[in-house]
Amino acid sequence: MKTKNAQPRKRSSFTTIDIHLSRSDSNSNPSSSLDELDEKNKNRPKDKFDAKAYLDDRVMSPLQEACNALSMLPQIIFSAYFVLSGSWAKGATANMDYPIIRQRSNWLTTFLGDEYGWAENLGCISHPLFPHLTAVPPPAVMVVALAGMVHPIFSIVYHFYCMKLEPSKRIPHWSRRLDHAFIHFASACASYGTTGRIDYFILNVFFNIDCAIKQFETKICPKRNVTRVGISILMYTLPVLLHRHYVLYCKFLLMFILAGYSFSKYPIGGWSHTLFHVFLSFLPYLMFSAAVLLDSSQAQINLAAHCASRMA
Repeated sequence: MKTKNAQPRKRSSFTTIDIHLSRSDSNSNPSSSLDELDEKNKNRPKDKFDAKAYLDDRVMSPLQEACNALSMLPQIIFSAYFVLSGSWAKGATANMDYPIIRQRSNWLTTFLGDEYGWAENLGCISHPLFPHLTAVPPPAVMVVALAGMVHPIFSIVYHFYCMKLEPSKRIPHWSRRLDHAFIHFASACASYGTTGRIDYFILNVFFNIDCAIKQFETKICPKRNVTRVGISILMYTLPVLLHRHYVLYCKFLLMFILAGYSFSKYPIGGWSHTLFHVFLSFLPYLMFSAAVLLDSSQAQINLAAHCASRMA
C-alpha cells in the first residue's frame, strides 16, 4: 500500500516562534557577513508571517549593536541628573501658606505615606556634593527616576550580548527576556509617575507582572508581546491626557510615533534600532514633566523651595 508523501506543515502564524530552531541555524557561523545574509534574503520570497525572515531582516553588525547599547546611556544619565541637580524643583518659589506636613488618614496611607507622599516628612537636606538638592524629591519623581535608570541597564546587557550571539539565538536568550520584562517594570513605575496614585499603580503592577512572566514562556509570541507593551504605554500616558496636559500628551504621542516607525519599518536598515533608542531617550524628560505637575508633588516641591530660601 502506497503512502502519500508527507506534506511540509505550513507555519500558521509569525506570532509564535518555537525556540528550538533548526540545526542549520544553530550551527551557523556567528562571523557570517551581513552582506551574505542580505543576499540570501534578496533571493528568498518575503513572507510577513515568516519568523525566520523577520529575524534575518533585523540582523545587525557588532558595531550597530554596540551603538544600540550606548544609546541607552542618556536615559540613565539624565534620570540621575534630574534628581540630584534638583531640576524637579527649579523655578519653584516657597509658598509659606502651603501646608508641608499633612495628617495621615487611614491604615493604607499610614503604611505608604499620606496623600502628598512620605518624602516630605524628611525635611531639608544638605550635602556638599549636591548643593541644589535641598529636599528629597516627590515620590512620583523618584519612581520615574528608578524606571529611567533600571530598565536601560538590562537593555544595554542584551545589546552587548547581541554583539556575539548568532541571530537565531537572540530572541530566546535570557538577556532579551529580561530586557522586555523590565520594559514592563518601567511601565508600572511610569503609571505612578503620571498619576501619583497607589491604587492605579497597583493595577498596573498586576498587569505588567503578568506581561513580564509571559516573556519567560517556552513559546515566544512577538505579536502578543508587542501588543501588551502598547497597552502598558497607553495605561501610563492616558492619565496625562485626562489631566488635560494636552501639549505634554502630544509630545508623548509624537515621540512614540517616531520611535514606533523606526522600530517597525527599519527605514535606515540596521541603524534603525539605534534611532529608535534615540527617540525614546526623550521619555524620561517627558515622564519627569508629568510627575512634577501632579498635585501630590507640589508639597515636596514647595518644601524644596522653602529649604533653598533658608540656605541662601
